[in-house]
Amino acid sequence: MGIDNFYDRAFSRNRGLISEQEQQILKNTRIAIPGMGGMGGVHAAALARTGIGKFTIADFDDFDVHNINRQHGAMASTVGKDKALVMEEMIKDISPEADIKVINEAIGHDNIDEFLADVDVMIDALEVFAMDARRLIFKRARELGIPVISIAPIGFSTVMFVFSPTGMDYDTFFGLEDGMSKDEMVLQFLAGVGAQGPHLKYMDVKGINPGTGAAPSLGLACQMGSGIAVTEVISLVLNKRKPKYVPWFAQYDAYSQTYKHRYRWWGAKNPLQKLRMRVLKRMIPALADKD
Repeated sequence: MGIDNFYDRAFSRNRGLISEQEQQILKNTRIAIPGMGGMGGVHAAALARTGIGKFTIADFDDFDVHNINRQHGAMASTVGKDKALVMEEMIKDISPEADIKVINEAIGHDNIDEFLADVDVMIDALEVFAMDARRLIFKRARELGIPVISIAPIGFSTVMFVFSPTGMDYDTFFGLEDGMSKDEMVLQFLAGVGAQGPHLKYMDVKGINPGTGAAPSLGLACQMGSGIAVTEVISLVLNKRKPKYVPWFAQYDAYSQTYKHRYRWWGAKNPLQKLRMRVLKRMIPALADKD
């Protein structure tokens, strides 16, 4: 079977939802994903199964046993193996024609332009505590006119933020500033992501610790998040509907069976958001003594 025929047959069941012409657009779309962990790996697999044809993926880490509960490429057979290379192989196994650029190191000032070269959409999949790298990537994506989708798996739920290159920026929405400590940034980020969601009624957040990188997580939340993220990619690339950019955001919680779509006026400067941050600070002992 020729490789072109393989692609056409592999994604023929998309018809009725994605036309042949739209499929060709997706085939020529490049998605950048920093991080191949809990969210990044499942995003990559879901995008590949949708027929996205070009990827830029980055990760400097190897799979470990504690990744197995949520990370797509984490299995007994891949423990100790390079996350980005494992996911490259998985994407190729789904879609052999896929064009995949792999960066096996942390994203920084030296390689940020290489990472974002020719990218149509970026999906943020960095771990919660990678604040410096995330700020850099969001800033450069904005400068290059690249929209960014960010999914946060929280408890039995997922939260989605879509950042326009011309709308409210990442730092403003989450209240991040130069000179803040890492813990301060993590607190601002956590408050911005999940300080008003239904997960707080059932989730024990006391174990969150920036020092160790520990945080409660479930693979099912990553799976839900990838479906939402890939739907948004299709919508953005194919102009299916008008996107609702930040300060709009949405959360679906499967446990409480709730869906919330909210607009956060002024981002982190919203008075209610400042109150939520103070409450969350008291809930997380590792951050309790941080100003």
